[in-house]
Amino acid sequence: MRMATNQSRTRRTFHRTGGTLRWAERPGGRDQKFDTVLVLVHGMGAAFRSEILLEWSEPLLQRMDWLARDRVIGGNSSHGVTIHNSDLVGDPPMITATVKFPGPEPEVPYAPTTIEHSVAVLEARWSESFVPMKRAQVFQWAIAFLWRAIIRMLAQFWGTMVLVPWYTLTNHPRSIWRNWRQLGFLRFLAIPGVVVIDLVRLILAFTAYVVVSAFVFALGIVASAILPLVSPLLLIPAFKKAAQDVIDGIVESIGDVAAWKERPVRAMAMRLVVRSALERARELVRDTGEVHVFAHSQGAAVATFALFEELTPSDYQVKRLTTVGAAVTLLGRDKWRGRPDVYTPVSDWLRVTKDAPVEWANHWAIWDPFSSGPIADTNLGARARWRNAYFPVPDDSEGPEEHAVHNTSQPFTDHSVYYKNIVQVVDPTARSVLGSRFPSPKPTVDYVDNRLSVVDKKSNGANMLASLPIAAILPGLPLTASWLIWVYSGIAWLVGWILGLIPGSKVTPESAQSAIGFLVSGDPKMPLSAWGWVISSLLLLAVLIWINQMVSWLSLRSRVWKRCPRSPKLWLLLWSIPRVFFVAGGAVALCVAVVHWGAPLGGDVVTWLCILIVATAVFVFIEPLIAPVPMIVPARGPAGPAAEAPAARRLLAVIAEDEFQDDLRLRREGHKAEREELQRLADERKKVRRDAAAARKDTLRSSRPSAAAKASAT
Repeated sequence: MRMATNQSRTRRTFHRTGGTLRWAERPGGRDQKFDTVLVLVHGMGAAFRSEILLEWSEPLLQRMDWLARDRVIGGNSSHGVTIHNSDLVGDPPMITATVKFPGPEPEVPYAPTTIEHSVAVLEARWSESFVPMKRAQVFQWAIAFLWRAIIRMLAQFWGTMVLVPWYTLTNHPRSIWRNWRQLGFLRFLAIPGVVVIDLVRLILAFTAYVVVSAFVFALGIVASAILPLVSPLLLIPAFKKAAQDVIDGIVESIGDVAAWKERPVRAMAMRLVVRSALERARELVRDTGEVHVFAHSQGAAVATFALFEELTPSDYQVKRLTTVGAAVTLLGRDKWRGRPDVYTPVSDWLRVTKDAPVEWANHWAIWDPFSSGPIADTNLGARARWRNAYFPVPDDSEGPEEHAVHNTSQPFTDHSVYYKNIVQVVDPTARSVLGSRFPSPKPTVDYVDNRLSVVDKKSNGANMLASLPIAAILPGLPLTASWLIWVYSGIAWLVGWILGLIPGSKVTPESAQSAIGFLVSGDPKMPLSAWGWVISSLLLLAVLIWINQMVSWLSLRSRVWKRCPRSPKLWLLLWSIPRVFFVAGGAVALCVAVVHWGAPLGGDVVTWLCILIVATAVFVFIEPLIAPVPMIVPARGPAGPAAEAPAARRLLAVIAEDEFQDDLRLRREGHKAEREELQRLADERKKVRRDAAAARKDTLRSSRPSAAAKASAT
């Protein structure tokens, strides 16, 4: 990615040709005509100026640069993204760039066949467009809304945790029976084993769902009891001092949602911000460009209502709407007293875009409690499209193109990290911005990338799940507790010794060690006190989470950003190693806890519990590899009719196909050529430096007087 510098009325842009840089004059600024303008609409909660712009434009532009320079499509160092303007304080904030990517003859750089696609990204932010509701009004509204959100969330979790294993259990044997000739006799004999695995998955998932539901219901009951008392409690100075910041943060997070539902005038102010951004985008694309709208969370509800209920998208050159974590059906429309609260976003989309189609792609994470799955006008339609993401069946349900994605594979965290999902969210969005002239991905490569992404995210979730018993149990065991006490004592002694070096300090190593005495119980059977156990568990959990995050970052870099990726089979093998350590560690911790504290249960019970733990650990380890992977549900409406359901595919079979192997070979050859080019440039730079050093030595040698001259002078 390259950055341009500002001049008075032109933009001077660095272009790299081989190992040199050259200037190029470009028209710039806000009056330039753009091929695509992307309007970003932020979600619920207060947003700073250019916050949503930076959150999404940076990964999108980075991905565009990576895609444009991909050697598989003929990219090279002359292609990529050039940023011309990054106005983060304007009205509205806007970033402009040009993307160069290879055309029909990619081997000719800077020729007419190299396509230049100009892009502008701007944001629609309403955080300062109206006076927020008062704290008491927000909490009064939040009680009823809380239970509606909880019921929708549990319905979403029911589908993810229970229905998917159930459909898998009922569909696997049928699929194997129908295709037994292609699978072979040995795989046909594996039906009982497949049924057992699917049954174990269903039992474990149902048990986990009961636990999660109980926790969420308890949390809802506590919140319902506390919310009405928050405002009166703030009159108490001590409570206000302790809880003011937390309460203000909650109000900032949900205040806009309450205003959207309960205050039509302020809801209109939100929609006017979106309309103003669309008007500006329309000016930038003129008559031939395209406007794309990208909206997250509450912003999806605001943008959808504004586009399909109040405006005519064709008047603003809107060609595509992308919603992520969309709370369209959760929030609906603004509420007027005495009016029906019926809202049919899909019907509005079909009606308004009948003559000028607008593509609509909806991305929803499987654990996102706010989007709660596909968008439809009825619950039955949403459920049918949700099932088609896993096990497609013929139906006539209407709706946008649905993308079920895996962000973190963890409840309560999926909603806020869509911008980190490169393969399933950022990549298709970047390709849509680059337009139809950019090469489409190969189907086999796209399938393998999506499958590996799901395996990676599920592995991170399994590692996180295994971290909990490790962190909870290990500090309570006598051996590890004694070791932790020794570590704490050593750290306290070192801190006390360092503080004792400060002039006037009365701290000694012994006093520092006595200060942590509350962590020790003195009981040989339970060396750590209750506080020591809790603190040690939290510290150990933090370390395990950090290790899991590092593993996730390294696997993402190797899977998504490397020009020469490893073979998928090797990648699956290598990145299964961390999962082995996490899952085995969790199983060992549980078995040791059962043996250590389960003696009253009897030897047989302890043995069977350990066997059950080991069997569960084996299933948790293999589950990311065998779990069903959601697929794209085609749109039904003006963007195109429903396509036929794709045939079931196996990962290893797709990897062995010629199309994927050819792509992998081209990537390796391109990576080798790129490394050779970089080595050649490095050798040239070394040669230039050597020649310059030799020239300097010759100059110095010639400037020194000779020995004969020195003698004659003497």
